[in-house]
Amino acid sequence: MKRIVYAFLYLTIAIPCFSQFKHLAESAAFEEPETGFAKLLQMKNGNTVYLHINIKEGIEIKIFDSLHRSKVSKMIEPKYNRSKYKSIESVFEINGNVVLMVSEADDRVPVLYRVIIDGATGSIRQDEKLAELKKVTMGQGYAMLFGRVPKPDFFVRKDPNSDYYALVMLNSFESDRNRRIEIVWYGPDNKEINRAFYLSPDDRYKYLNYIDMAVISNQKISVLAYAYNTAASGGKESELVIANLDEGARAVTLDELPFSTDLIFNYGRLRYNPVTKNILLLAAVQIGKKTNQYGTILAFIDPVERKVTRSRAIYPESVNTENQELFGRKKAYGGVPQNIFVNADGSFSIVYEEIVNITQSGSNYSTSYNELGNVAVCRYDPEGKELQSYLIPKNHRLYGYYLQPFYHSAREGSATQLLSGNQYKSFAYLDGKKNSYLLFNDIEKNGETVQKGRITTIQSVKECDGFYFPLDGKDILPERKFVFGKPDSKREHELALFAISDYDRERNIYSTIELDKEGRSKEVKLVWLRPE
Repeated sequence: MKRIVYAFLYLTIAIPCFSQFKHLAESAAFEEPETGFAKLLQMKNGNTVYLHINIKEGIEIKIFDSLHRSKVSKMIEPKYNRSKYKSIESVFEINGNVVLMVSEADDRVPVLYRVIIDGATGSIRQDEKLAELKKVTMGQGYAMLFGRVPKPDFFVRKDPNSDYYALVMLNSFESDRNRRIEIVWYGPDNKEINRAFYLSPDDRYKYLNYIDMAVISNQKISVLAYAYNTAASGGKESELVIANLDEGARAVTLDELPFSTDLIFNYGRLRYNPVTKNILLLAAVQIGKKTNQYGTILAFIDPVERKVTRSRAIYPESVNTENQELFGRKKAYGGVPQNIFVNADGSFSIVYEEIVNITQSGSNYSTSYNELGNVAVCRYDPEGKELQSYLIPKNHRLYGYYLQPFYHSAREGSATQLLSGNQYKSFAYLDGKKNSYLLFNDIEKNGETVQKGRITTIQSVKECDGFYFPLDGKDILPERKFVFGKPDSKREHELALFAISDYDRERNIYSTIELDKEGRSKEVKLVWLRPE
């Protein structure tokens, strides 16, 4: 196992290798996080913060300075109930500190906690119950399970270009339908600066299903929702609506978006493009009556005029052609949108991934899993003209989840759940200073067999290594390369926990956790890489 440790620094400086990912430094080895949640944050001052959120034991925190030297390693214990299941709603930096939003159901009462952690010392600066919703009754539980009623929930989104963030509270069973979605706006001091309710359009709809929001500094919050009735609550009328909460306003402005009422919007993402000053809407819409078949819509919204300037259905046609050439004419590309990334130059990239939900059952058993198939990346110029598309074949099998469109985006800005090794079966997209990349763990053999239309399904990652795919040429099938260099022997494997990684674009540093395996021995360490 390749390892050089300078104990007095708890740091390894690696010899540069001839690769597009230059190995800058690595920490001393530590115990592999296998349960709970984990997240890496590269702070604006150059520090790196590692969080391992163990629900029962507390939060393990490690802080490294701008030279990647260990400064803090400790356990902290927030006041929230550590005996209950938690959902990590968000993790982000505000004013040099780490803000952690955690939700739980306390005796069927949804509760949200905010924990603010000092970015220099790792100590808790603030720990409070931030919000709670009404108790969910047993009857309401059945309505969520069988009646298409969205569950009461919290949603948090930070503006990637400032220290402003927002909270949306979805109180599905509030009797006043005009008080079911509440928007709360926070500033860089973590204090509330505004709040308002999202009104039902003309009081016509019984249900409002939150889809996504975009926070634009201290100027505006735009919230996208799907307003609808069920057959038992006034018919099947529905529409997509967007509400804007402006600076200093006491109420939201509400606008209907001009899409067919036949389209069912279950999943979508909003992204503000600071270069073009518009909002990108990417949506997965249900096709016909089949709940597992989706089309994709891309729209551009003027946040000032509050209207859609243009929209269209999109599909990666060139990827589909390549997919059929590799895997056969019957293998049309079936990817669903998973994320949309606004690149530094105002262009944007849409990432698709194939998902198949499978249930197997017999007389004495039943098991469900997801097959996560080929990835497509389509890059567009700021005005929406397609520039280049890429197909990256893979197949990962995940147990214990039921994944849907935009699951990758939903995890963004939050922490990754560590469950049965599934955390190693996920891709990452990186828009570097020179090139963009897709990264995931795979077996080396797949790089050869894919040319013959064959891919080995990854069920266990024990023989996987970390690979990256440069998205910088005209070849629709990009070449794969080892992130950490090719291992010295067949017994050694080096994979990465890409799902928790973070990229500091200003310093051009990518941080992740490397799992170094040789036979039955293994160790994990935090590594810093430079895309070149």
